[in-house]
Amino acid sequence: MTVFALPNAVGSTRLGITATRRVGGAVHRNRFKRVLRELFRLHRDALGEGLDIVVNAHPGAHLAPFAVLEQEFLNAFARLARRRAP
Repeated sequence: MTVFALPNAVGSTRLGITATRRVGGAVHRNRFKRVLRELFRLHRDALGEGLDIVVNAHPGAHLAPFAVLEQEFLNAFARLARRRAP
């Protein structure tokens, strides 16, 4: 997955997910999005406030187990946190 983030003026962190048909069928895309929303909910405090985050799913992303997706998501969060640090 590819993760993009930009500061927002809203003051809260928001998540957007894109999953095209290349990821898989509707069932697979929806499962992937549900998993990402759950990961975001569980780890939202680690990011801080005021970000718009967009996750682009890569083909076959729905095949990854929850633990692998969680590790990738946390790695992306860590990279974002390092970029935000002064």
